[in-house]
Amino acid sequence: MLCSAAGEKSALLWSMRSFALIRRLEGHQSSVVSCDFSPDSALLVTASYDACVIMWDPYTGEQLRTLRYGGVRPCGPSCDIHTSSLRSVCFSPEGLYLATVADDRLLRIWALELRSPVAFAPMTNGLCCMYFPHGGFIATGTRDGHVQFWSAPRALASLKHLCRRALRTFLTTYQVLALPIPRKLKEFLTYRSF
Repeated sequence: MLCSAAGEKSALLWSMRSFALIRRLEGHQSSVVSCDFSPDSALLVTASYDACVIMWDPYTGEQLRTLRYGGVRPCGPSCDIHTSSLRSVCFSPEGLYLATVADDRLLRIWALELRSPVAFAPMTNGLCCMYFPHGGFIATGTRDGHVQFWSAPRALASLKHLCRRALRTFLTTYQVLALPIPRKLKEFLTYRSF
């Protein structure tokens, strides 16, 4: 699959075999400007000017979690898009963290299982962010052409997470749901229980 964000209120998922549209992911209240797949391809995150990050199951199109910028303010038309617009989102290489850049002059790092950021860094004119392939550092780009490097939190992945990541690299959500295993295990493997 390939995901595209073209400034609409939705992201588009495309088949890389047939180059046909698989589905439209709708749920944002403003333009989607950034998207990224988790390292195991079992999750997709989208960031929008509506100050929300939505975590999706790309196989089913289901919204799994919404991270709201600012913590208290609801997403929607009432958001102040001039100060809180998201510009970029990316997964860490181990799939345990997300990094986001917004117009509020902050780089935020989110733990995948929490609903609030675990680290902040001040930056101005932020435009994009990307993790170093081996983790531990994030590069951010600014509108004035500068690149900044930041130290990022690192965590040793649990054996549970490593097993889930190994399985989900090869199995779709539908294949996991068809396995003859307990419901709780299916929920864990499909990121329904964080």
